[in-house]
Amino acid sequence: MAPSPPPSAVRRVAISPDDGSAIDLRNPALAAALSWLIPGLGQLYQRRTFKGVIFLVALLGTFLAGMWIGGGNVVYASWRPGEKRWAFLGQAGIGVAAIPALIQSSSVGGVARQPLANLPWLVPPLSRGQAVSEAFARRLVATDPDVGVGDFRRQPGGEMRYEPKHSGGQLSLWQRRLGRFFDIGTLYTMLAGLLNLLVVYDAWAGPMRPVSPDDDEDGDQDKTAPAPGRGAGR
Repeated sequence: MAPSPPPSAVRRVAISPDDGSAIDLRNPALAAALSWLIPGLGQLYQRRTFKGVIFLVALLGTFLAGMWIGGGNVVYASWRPGEKRWAFLGQAGIGVAAIPALIQSSSVGGVARQPLANLPWLVPPLSRGQAVSEAFARRLVATDPDVGVGDFRRQPGGEMRYEPKHSGGQLSLWQRRLGRFFDIGTLYTMLAGLLNLLVVYDAWAGPMRPVSPDDDEDGDQDKTAPAPGRGAGR
């Protein structure tokens, strides 16, 4: 019986649906994590350069286009009663581009009452009666066309409370100003995140191919075989 190859020589590979060549998946778990952080990065790690660049440009381009269409206001995390941002669950699939929204949400709702570095990016909209720091209130007055000095009331301890003249919160002003573009921008950013889940799966399991009679009973496309010398760039 022939001896088994040493562990260093055994690699997990997938079969290309184009020409049947072997694709070296290297470390699939690491590749999947990299592709979640930045679309296509796992494929680049696997030396599937063309596919990695396509994923990187297409998905990040779609995400950024959605941000631009939505005036930079459509990606944020909020779990307040009545203002749960379920769309963020789809947006979070884009990885590192959406992570700051979690940090900003936690910062505004925490003790500091202001976002990281006092930057109003990816910050959830203020609800009526919400307390913020005086520095953040001044920053919003200077940068947000929907917020004015009269929208804040000083509280004991130096905090400011958002009390706008209209009956709603900041979200209603965003939606009024942007109209349908708020929903379109949300849709673009969600699609980018959800499509990236397929990119993560591709990095983990390799490209899908039609099942043939030569496949095993489970239809598994991944094989454990010596590291291939060709076809690793697909």
